[in-house]
Amino acid sequence: METRRRAARLGLVAPLVLAAALTGAAVFTVERAGCDDPGSLVITHHGPVLVGGCSVPALVTPGHTAPHGSAEDQADARRG
Repeated sequence: METRRRAARLGLVAPLVLAAALTGAAVFTVERAGCDDPGSLVITHHGPVLVGGCSVPALVTPGHTAPHGSAEDQADARRG
């Protein structure tokens, strides 16, 4: 009977411990990313454009050819 109680407690506590460990790993990873400029979204006539930041503009997501706006959109956004 006592073994079942321990197993039940472990079943309740284990997911919480795992979630805390994953959260700690995520915070550590973000802290170590080395990005001083988070970037900002600027509205242009083509829509919002990310200016600055540490993202990789060459990354392409399915269905998008320029996820952070074209070079011309970025230049327009910087000029204001």
